[in-house]
Amino acid sequence: MSTWDELKRREAFRANWFTVQQSDFELADGSIGRGWHWLDYHAPAVGIVPVRDDGALLLVNQFRFTTRTRDWEIPAGRVDEGELPHDAALRELREETGHRARILESLAQFHPSNGSSNQKFVVFVARGLEQISAIQDTNEVDEARWFSEQEVREMLARNEILDGLSVTGLLWYFFKLRDDGPGKN
Repeated sequence: MSTWDELKRREAFRANWFTVQQSDFELADGSIGRGWHWLDYHAPAVGIVPVRDDGALLLVNQFRFTTRTRDWEIPAGRVDEGELPHDAALRELREETGHRARILESLAQFHPSNGSSNQKFVVFVARGLEQISAIQDTNEVDEARWFSEQEVREMLARNEILDGLSVTGLLWYFFKLRDDGPGKN
């Protein structure tokens, strides 16, 4: 099995959430790769698929500066220093939707771009939801709205949900939890 051995690393740029690293490495065949830039994320991020008892899904609508778009997404956010992903998911759900969950199930985790970063997403399903407040983070979230499962499936099929964490989390939900895996629907 081939691996790359890191020979040298230097920090090229530091931001609040990530660092751009520049690494030199030795490949399995002995050749040397120099100056490879990659993103070193300081913490994982979480995404939450909130599911009501009738199967409806809660999505948030927010403006994304980088793409200049307003998108429907699952609630999500960064895990703060010293915080567990489970606790971050409960906090983000409350901040972005005003809801509390009685049940929070771990769904999956993944690296969305493992060729250029170590970023990690952890996805949860929230059930037993109770609205306890209004949206707390109004700088990020404009609206939280319930959609039927069919509406969300159609939004995905029409390419109306573009956020990678949301697409992945929702597809995993439909595949693993709702459909109970392959061949069940």
